[in-house]
Amino acid sequence: MNPRSAGAIQILPYEQDLLATAALQVVADQAERLPDLSAVSLLLPTGLAAAPLRRELLAAARQAGHAALLGPRIECLRDWVLAAAPDGPRALGKAACELALVEALRGHAGLFGEEDPWHITTPLWRLLQELSLHGGLLPDDPAELAARLASGYGVEDSEALPPALQHEAEIVHRLWQAWNQQLQAEGVTDPAGLYRQALEELGRQGPPGPVYLIGLHDLSAAEWNWLGPWLEAGQARWLLHGNPEYSQGPGAALADLAARDASWRVAEPTDAPYAAFLDALHPRPGETLAHRAAILRQQWPQSPATGRLHVFAADSAEQEARAIELQVRRWLLEDLAPVGVVTEDRRLARRVRALLERAGITLQDSGGWALSTTSAATTLERWLECIEEDFAHQPLLDLLKSPFSFAAEDRDEHLATVYRLEQDIILHENVARGLDRYRHHLEYRRRRLAPGGGEGHYQAILDLLRRLEGAATGLQQLRLGEHPAADFLLALREGLEQLQVWPALEADPAGQRIVQLWEELHSAAREQPLDLDWDGFRTWLGRSLEQGHFQPPADAGPVRLLNLEQAQTQRFAALVIGGCDRDRLPGTPPPSPFFNEAVRAELGLPGWQRQQTLCLYRFRCLLSSAPRLLLSHRREEAGEPVLPSPWLEALEALHRMAWGQGLEDPTLAALVEDPATAVAAPQPAPRPPVPARPAPAIPAALRPRRVSPSSHQRLIDCPYRWFAADCLTLRAPEPVREALQKSDYGERVHRCLEAFHGEVRGLAGPFRGPLDKAHRDLAIGLLERIARQVFAADLEDNFEHRGWLKRWQRLIPAYIDWQIAQQAQWRVVAVEQQREQPLDEGLSLKGRLDRLDRGDDGLCIIDYKTGGLPAQAEVEAGEAVQLPLYAALAGDEPVARVLYLRLDNDKVSAPVELADEKLAELSEAVLRRLRETTTAIDAGARLPAWGDAGTCRHCDMGGLCRREVWCEEEEKVGD
Repeated sequence: MNPRSAGAIQILPYEQDLLATAALQVVADQAERLPDLSAVSLLLPTGLAAAPLRRELLAAARQAGHAALLGPRIECLRDWVLAAAPDGPRALGKAACELALVEALRGHAGLFGEEDPWHITTPLWRLLQELSLHGGLLPDDPAELAARLASGYGVEDSEALPPALQHEAEIVHRLWQAWNQQLQAEGVTDPAGLYRQALEELGRQGPPGPVYLIGLHDLSAAEWNWLGPWLEAGQARWLLHGNPEYSQGPGAALADLAARDASWRVAEPTDAPYAAFLDALHPRPGETLAHRAAILRQQWPQSPATGRLHVFAADSAEQEARAIELQVRRWLLEDLAPVGVVTEDRRLARRVRALLERAGITLQDSGGWALSTTSAATTLERWLECIEEDFAHQPLLDLLKSPFSFAAEDRDEHLATVYRLEQDIILHENVARGLDRYRHHLEYRRRRLAPGGGEGHYQAILDLLRRLEGAATGLQQLRLGEHPAADFLLALREGLEQLQVWPALEADPAGQRIVQLWEELHSAAREQPLDLDWDGFRTWLGRSLEQGHFQPPADAGPVRLLNLEQAQTQRFAALVIGGCDRDRLPGTPPPSPFFNEAVRAELGLPGWQRQQTLCLYRFRCLLSSAPRLLLSHRREEAGEPVLPSPWLEALEALHRMAWGQGLEDPTLAALVEDPATAVAAPQPAPRPPVPARPAPAIPAALRPRRVSPSSHQRLIDCPYRWFAADCLTLRAPEPVREALQKSDYGERVHRCLEAFHGEVRGLAGPFRGPLDKAHRDLAIGLLERIARQVFAADLEDNFEHRGWLKRWQRLIPAYIDWQIAQQAQWRVVAVEQQREQPLDEGLSLKGRLDRLDRGDDGLCIIDYKTGGLPAQAEVEAGEAVQLPLYAALAGDEPVARVLYLRLDNDKVSAPVELADEKLAELSEAVLRRLRETTTAIDAGARLPAWGDAGTCRHCDMGGLCRREVWCEEEEKVGD
């Protein structure tokens, strides 16, 4: 190379293909070496440009008469430096450095008060790395540092610094000193220190061969110190995009280059009108946007952006993704490839990817996603939640249903066991958590059911619970106190191996990254031993998963999905830049507890202004990287307005000023609104008809032969509801309730009263002495004892359940008083009685009677109510049928009285009752209607949905009935 004759730095127009030009330059410079370029090094900003650069090199070599090449080294700058430099001191990995920083912060706990050291670690780590790379080494003297901080804050006298700023200086200085002393004492360095030392050593030795820097535009001070002498000596050549004539806007990214080295060569733009339009976005000092617009209109009466650059403003995030997907398909139909989709919005990228894959389009996703969002990491998280939450049913079922769990076993058998655990124990027994509770209720259920029934399933569930308990032992022993970080990791791996999750992770692409991360953390924990409590371990592991990156194996396809940095040096046949809003272009500064922008500049650290400039430079490069472009943004999200990027606003404003029209694409806007442009199945299913009011008829064989009072009530309330619930036996899934509800409370109260008046195994009672005022306190004491026994399991699950117990205990004295009064005429003869009475051939009445009392005139049937109950008028009108049907369930013995006993609101009363002749007449009428209704149903009578608002409000068959739809249609017809 001869940089002084050819220019050590070549600045190319934005629209020129940087990789193709670099390939031609390398072939021309190294003509004497061809075809052996093994001594040449080509350094790139990202590894994604390596493959296209190899293709361009081969094409250039063929033009020079060489059919093949012995290729050069093509690497990222940092990787090349670390590989080319001789071995330096041992460097700690990032994970080990984090542990060391946490230990250092613990040693200076007074600096941050009660703040969690893990919250300070990330910004502190970033600051230390920046200080090392950008030459901003802090002075040893705290007073000198305070003086530099005072200069940054604009304070003339460092002694006049406010106490908060003096405290900031003290914090940073002490931590900087402690960090470096710790590294020196251990004879190690951190990643930034290792890289800086490698640059220094490589600079002293000189390059191993010709070096080309291609597209690099953001160098640290340490990198500049290494590169400058090589450029001066003609040992390196640098090619990049830019226009140094414009020092504003994207040209500011080259300010360091202009200040350090003037030996550059600037090529003329090949697309002058379009380049001038884009450059005019950031006029020279003294020029206005309107002035530049007038010059553009005078030089080029027709817009150079016409047919090349369009903007789409979406009404929502979904419409933006839909527009991008549609535009990509349009370009592919025009045989334009490759197509790039560049965005900093990962949510938008995922949605676009889903839409394109639904259309059968293969993407190369270079962005990837956080490791914590993968299904493999989710399995890991669910296992740790099981340890923390005593095997709560939700994380437990997620874990057991994961394809990573027990992967070596027969999948169908395993899922069958999990299904039985979920249905029989968790849902049916309403057990929310606890391996011991799952086992206890499994045993209770086995005793209740017939001997031998489901024995195989029960044993499989027991085996599964036993294996879970064994796998959890190691981590559970670490839940209390502090332990070495390595112990947590080993216990985690041991448990995952017993669950057969670890081998499944090793066979999965995302799982392999988790295994690799575990190895990095374990190595760090051995290099930097640190004791952690459980919360500290969870924070460390969670942060590592969140910061870890997973990129799926790339598939060859015509569409590439990238972020702004990855797209540098790339060329496309067509390009979408999505998510052009202020939050991403240029974005927002990352929060940091250390230093403002002025202080960072004083210390030689890059600030947010520099990051904005680099982002704008990359954006400007992309605007010239393809002959067809679409820039998209959305106007609002979740009902809140979203402001477009100021760069996009300036682009549209300049175009309107210069040529009197915007950049919107009306064709795309119309296509997005057209349903015919959506991807459809090859043979789409016909649209279902608008549902009418359902009114099915059922065959006689489908009608239930046993009817309970609650079942008959459903038939009265809504025949369709009875059809769905009782004929089709459909039921909404019961959620596992970790907190008691009103219905659960009612069941507990029933249980207490059953034990008080009758025999219940495992509970105190019944009350055997005379129940009168003299024995009132004894009765109250017994019922309170029973209540504590009945609610004991609930209190074990949730301390807040004590409120339900207290609610019932407050009511016990009132109940005993009512019972004393009741016992003057009636005595209890049975509780919780299951009865069945035949009514007709093929029809019988069944039900449970809470309590039967006997008096001189016959029976008194009592139904306990802790919730709402019908009004007396509804009962007497035959609309509420339970009380009359209870009388029918008593059989031949005469019933003198039936009543609802309300146990609520701190009082006990019987507000609704039937007695004597009225009871007999109403009971006979209700039974007659039941017989006639069932006869009509057997004859084909329909079972319509009433659509009554009061009934529908509490109906769980709404998804089947779809009342909202057919009610709306009936209203339209009525109008």
